[in-house]
Amino acid sequence: MNAVTPFLLFYGAWFIGIIVLFLLGYMIYDKRYKNNGANTPAKPSNGFLSTPEVFIDPKDGFTYRVYYNPRSGDREYIREK
Repeated sequence: MNAVTPFLLFYGAWFIGIIVLFLLGYMIYDKRYKNNGANTPAKPSNGFLSTPEVFIDPKDGFTYRVYYNPRSGDREYIREK
C-alpha cells in the first residue's frame, strides 16, 4: 500500500457521497412546476374548488387559476384559455 491510496480512498468517498446526494436531490426535487404544458390538465380533478387566485407564469406567459381541495389541502394549477 503506497502513500497515495489513503488519499484516494478519503477523497473518493467524498466524491461518491456528493454524487449520491446530488442524485437523491434530483429525484426528490419538487417537480410540480416542471411541466411543459402538455401534461397540464384542462379541468380540475373532482373535489377541487376554484379560488380567486390567478397568476401569470413568468416562464411560459400563460395565465393559471388555482384550484383547492378542502378535504386534502392539495392545490392544482390549471391554465386558463
